[in-house]
Amino acid sequence: MISLVVATVLLLVHALVCLVLWTLMKLGLLPVRGHMLAVMVLVPLWGPLLVVLLIARSAVFGGDLKDATLEALRVNDDMHRSMLVQGREGDDGVVPLEEALIVNDPGDRRRLMLSMLTEDPDAYLAQLQAAKLNDDVEVAHYAATAVAQISKESDLKLQQLERAFKTDPSAHNLNTYCDYLGTYLASGLAEGRVAQIQRQQYARLLARRCEREEGLALRVRYATALADAGEVDEAEDVAERLVADTPDEQDVWMLCLRLAVLRHDGEMVQRVIDAVDKQHVYLSAENREKLAFWREGEEAR
Repeated sequence: MISLVVATVLLLVHALVCLVLWTLMKLGLLPVRGHMLAVMVLVPLWGPLLVVLLIARSAVFGGDLKDATLEALRVNDDMHRSMLVQGREGDDGVVPLEEALIVNDPGDRRRLMLSMLTEDPDAYLAQLQAAKLNDDVEVAHYAATAVAQISKESDLKLQQLERAFKTDPSAHNLNTYCDYLGTYLASGLAEGRVAQIQRQQYARLLARRCEREEGLALRVRYATALADAGEVDEAEDVAERLVADTPDEQDVWMLCLRLAVLRHDGEMVQRVIDAVDKQHVYLSAENREKLAFWREGEEAR
């Protein structure tokens, strides 16, 4: 009961103070802006006190505080405007990695090689493989060592995925193993007889995936893997079924073109080109260039 009485008294005092301040504002004796009324009324006791403090500060400092603030803002703006963005002159010496390995001086080549080795060798695998043939013995040695290390790590991961798949031939393990093996073969790390064995394994894995799932891209990938493994006849069988099922797909016809080139069969190449023209197959810019290359080659004959 006592707390309720105290609260009521405080609210009445607050209302009285607000009324006094509002009256002074209306008479022009109190330089308070309209938006401060909400703060003064809705925040008991502290609202009117805040208004009084703002008025006191304004009375003491006057316009000096505003001028000082504006001056500080102007100085900061001038400082930011005076900051010069670093020019691109330093980029004049920047050249592609491949050119640096070929034409730059030995110091640049070795610094570049060390940079690739310390940053992320896997991301520069193609450049490292090219650097293995560099005339600079030191650069070639660094590159060969890095490629050997990457190959070792990739072989280890491939073995782990293969073991996991043999232990549990689930769809997840099959897809993971198959995708990594495809990436591994595309990197060029596998060579010689090992590469041939891995290509055959890759084709077998894709065959198992085709038994479990459908999809044009997967079947084209399977036929391509068969061709890479030297099983061109089997790849042609898959390609013929793809042509029958999806005669308007550009990937299918580019697969047929590739198989014809592998056969060294000029007549087959021309038949594929004629079929693409007859079917009015949509081709991407890259595939148009490939088709134009072989078309010009046949016309030259």
